[in-house]
Amino acid sequence: MEQDLELYEKVHIAWLYYMENLTQSEIADRLGLTRLMVHRTLQKCLQEGLVHIVINHPLMYCQSLGSQLESVFGLKSAWVIPTSPDYEVLRRNLGTIAARLVGRAVASGTIVGVGWGTTLAEVARHLLRKSHDNVTVVSLLGGLIKSAGNNSYEVALQVADALDAVCYSYMAPMFVESAEDRDAILRLRHIQAVQDLIRRASVAIVGVGEVSADCTLARMGPLSASDVDSLLKAGAVADILGNFIDKNGQLVEVDVNQRVLTTDLEVLKEIDNVFAVTGGLKKAQAISAALRSGCIDNIITDAQTAEQVLQLNRPF
Repeated sequence: MEQDLELYEKVHIAWLYYMENLTQSEIADRLGLTRLMVHRTLQKCLQEGLVHIVINHPLMYCQSLGSQLESVFGLKSAWVIPTSPDYEVLRRNLGTIAARLVGRAVASGTIVGVGWGTTLAEVARHLLRKSHDNVTVVSLLGGLIKSAGNNSYEVALQVADALDAVCYSYMAPMFVESAEDRDAILRLRHIQAVQDLIRRASVAIVGVGEVSADCTLARMGPLSASDVDSLLKAGAVADILGNFIDKNGQLVEVDVNQRVLTTDLEVLKEIDNVFAVTGGLKKAQAISAALRSGCIDNIITDAQTAEQVLQLNRPF
């Protein structure tokens, strides 16, 4: 009988709080209890399953996917947005959300490393204009000969403009003819100065590229058909800042990785807050590899892609 009375009291308090919208103080006064007793009873109702709170909105599914990504890959945060059938719209939406998150991470004295690509160009476009003291923006890799608004130096300049920051560009091509050419360029004093800034960065924004004959690097020229073929044969599925990795997030042994002027993945891992902004089902395998690399702390992606990434990483 005493147990029935205790159960009745729990249900009664829960009804008054959740259905009649009384405050905890009002319930305490009505039932002759202390506010602390009411608070503890409501906590028990949740813990014992007498009360279930449901947030009835489609974004809750996105939130669930984000939580799963955080758990599986040990991320600081994962932001998942609804998927749009129009890739241009999706890219713009990803850029808008990422711009807000990156903006929050920037404070006076921050050094921000910036990658390249069309999605990162959207991030740069949507950054809210802020004026911080002594903010520095630095590009994380060399540039492309062909410009389409998504080149590393262009994206870095746009980010610097929005943040009222000084901008340092990685004044070198993304890919050169040989490992010897790369080593010679890396010995240049201005390149070493840029790399020193990168090592002191606390925020970085990067994209994730897939490896295919139709990937951006192949379409814009730096990668030849034979380069793509070599990468695929070596098991490459993704690139982060031009570093080509396999499905497990490990660098592949291929000539292209010896000819790229970029930030090493080991250096990227040392940056406190690395944001990856990327989406689209064709990139699911690449995103999975990037997350497995351990270089990414925060990801902004879309729901369908997140679902596929999680599916690729389910234990069998």
